[in-house]
Amino acid sequence: MAEPESAYFVPSVDTAARVLAMLTRYRTQSCTLSEITSALDVSKTTCLRVLKTLQAHGLVAFDANSKRYSLGYYCVVLGSRAQESLDYLAALRPLMRECARRTGHTIVFAQRVPGDRLMYVAKEDSGNPMHINVSVGNRFPVTDVSYGKWVLAFADEAERRRLLANGLRQVTPRTRTEPDEYLAEVARLPERGVLVSRGEYLPGVLAVSCPVLDSGGGLLGVLVALGLSDAVDEDELDTLRSVMREMGTRCRFDGGASGFTA
Repeated sequence: MAEPESAYFVPSVDTAARVLAMLTRYRTQSCTLSEITSALDVSKTTCLRVLKTLQAHGLVAFDANSKRYSLGYYCVVLGSRAQESLDYLAALRPLMRECARRTGHTIVFAQRVPGDRLMYVAKEDSGNPMHINVSVGNRFPVTDVSYGKWVLAFADEAERRRLLANGLRQVTPRTRTEPDEYLAEVARLPERGVLVSRGEYLPGVLAVSCPVLDSGGGLLGVLVALGLSDAVDEDELDTLRSVMREMGTRCRFDGGASGFTA
């Protein structure tokens, strides 16, 4: 539950927000009332009232046969309007489409969200039948994925220590879990401009990433090309690395009408 910051904090609105957030996740996109109340630690009576109110506004849908709740049709409208109103995301879309076309890979944009996690907020498919399928809204710990290293690369020393306080989880056999080696790679990222990872988060998946910066040089998020590792030979990898390094130099949002560097 979110911490109340002032007298204006409304518990029922907080519950509604957490219900919607829960239903955006891939693993909990369809849930029963009991599953929701258990996960959010709220009473069934309160949760049912919130769900029925959200349902009345089209924000939640209810399947009478399965007794499960999922996101409603009006969330499509909200998502579309949000993408249009976020200037940097609207400006990034053409670059993502260009990147998908040039690389033949799925391109995703990940941003940091509360709870020390990254979340996919946008994606572009290349049309390649051999592609990696991801869901916008998926969340994962910053230190679990290779491209989470970009978060640490742009963080101060205190924040780095905090993010690594609980150690590094062995997600796959290729995951780097030795803190000194991990931080050494983090330190090299700004000079390299691109990060290549094979199977660190998901076996058989290649991830090539670059940072997306704001006008002050801070990290807005990470642009990632995802593909099947076995399908990418060294020549193709060199090309992919070159394209993503170029994208990293262009992905600096100036906050104006021009969006990102041309």
